[in-house]
Amino acid sequence: MTIKEYAESIGIKPGKLVDEFRKNFPGQTWTINSSLPEEFLAAHSKIKQDQKPDSQPFNGMGEATITKADEAIQQASYKLTAADKQTISGAIAVQNEQSKILGASTGVTGALLFMESLIAAKGTVLDAFAEQSMLEVDNQIAEIDQSLIKLAEEASTRLGESIRKKEQLKQRLNSLRQRVSSMGTQIQF
Repeated sequence: MTIKEYAESIGIKPGKLVDEFRKNFPGQTWTINSSLPEEFLAAHSKIKQDQKPDSQPFNGMGEATITKADEAIQQASYKLTAADKQTISGAIAVQNEQSKILGASTGVTGALLFMESLIAAKGTVLDAFAEQSMLEVDNQIAEIDQSLIKLAEEASTRLGESIRKKEQLKQRLNSLRQRVSSMGTQIQF
């Protein structure tokens, strides 16, 4: 008996039964034209015999066939498998998206830390440059002050010498005048 024949005999779609065989026997290739394994047919016959009702249906209700329950179980199993796959796919998609976001966040954080370090380094360089410049300016001001002090001292010294020489010149001129005057009184024509 093929999978297709068996599926039609119990009232389910052959494709669903092929999916179940693929899931339960992954090492084999299954199609709707594949033969059913003998152990499966034997087990199914035994289950059918064990599930025959011992009494009449309750209150005139019709007798249900096992194929409907089998189909319901197989459909539920198929739907659960599909839902599991969809849930796993969704979880993987969420995890991938989370990884992308975390990666981007890590990249932005790294870039911000780099920029912070760069700004701090530039600030340190600028502070050192400003400190060096201020030191240079202070040195120049000190040199200018020293030069002005030397210039003032030299000007003061020269002025003092000039005044002293002027006084000496005055005294010599007075001395010369006195001599000329005393000579004028001594020489008479």
